[in-house]
Amino acid sequence: MSAKKIWIKIGTTLLKLAGLALAVFVLYKVALFAYDYGFRIFAEEPVDREPGIDVNVAIVEGKSVKEIGQLLEEKGLIRDGRLFILQEKLSEYAGDLKPGAYTLNTSMTPYEMMAIMAASDEERASMEAERAEKTADSEEGAEDTGSESEEGSITDLNTDVPETENTDGNTDANTNTDAGITPVENAGN
Repeated sequence: MSAKKIWIKIGTTLLKLAGLALAVFVLYKVALFAYDYGFRIFAEEPVDREPGIDVNVAIVEGKSVKEIGQLLEEKGLIRDGRLFILQEKLSEYAGDLKPGAYTLNTSMTPYEMMAIMAASDEERASMEAERAEKTADSEEGAEDTGSESEEGSITDLNTDVPETENTDGNTDANTNTDAGITPVENAGN
């Protein structure tokens, strides 16, 4: 075999390997995208955490699911209006979204929004009451955890340390040899 034929064979082999690597890479990226999109159809997270922001939305008679999805995306209630179409088609609310004025929240999942838009007036009132109660509870819990009482602060814990006399005759409030607590000397600095 001549050197030219060997180089041609090596070149074609390298091109085939590069093409195979490119195909595997593209297939990998498509699979990741498909998995993510498929997962989000059934497990889409809300845009915000509790308590979120209330947004008023008016759905007029004759609006398609695509238009509703676009509207919800524009209002910041969902991330992807096209995904909303698939979520609606695969949900128990397929074809049941009703026109009307709704107060939706950015902390709601698309399925919670669909439940409100597909519900009768009585069911919707009940859902809104439950949501208001849940929001009030979460705000109350946030206030409880966010404030500290004076008894639990660090300064109050340190004020009760009795002063003791060191071996050099100085008084030190940070040494309590009676309780077995001694200060750590800063040896390195």
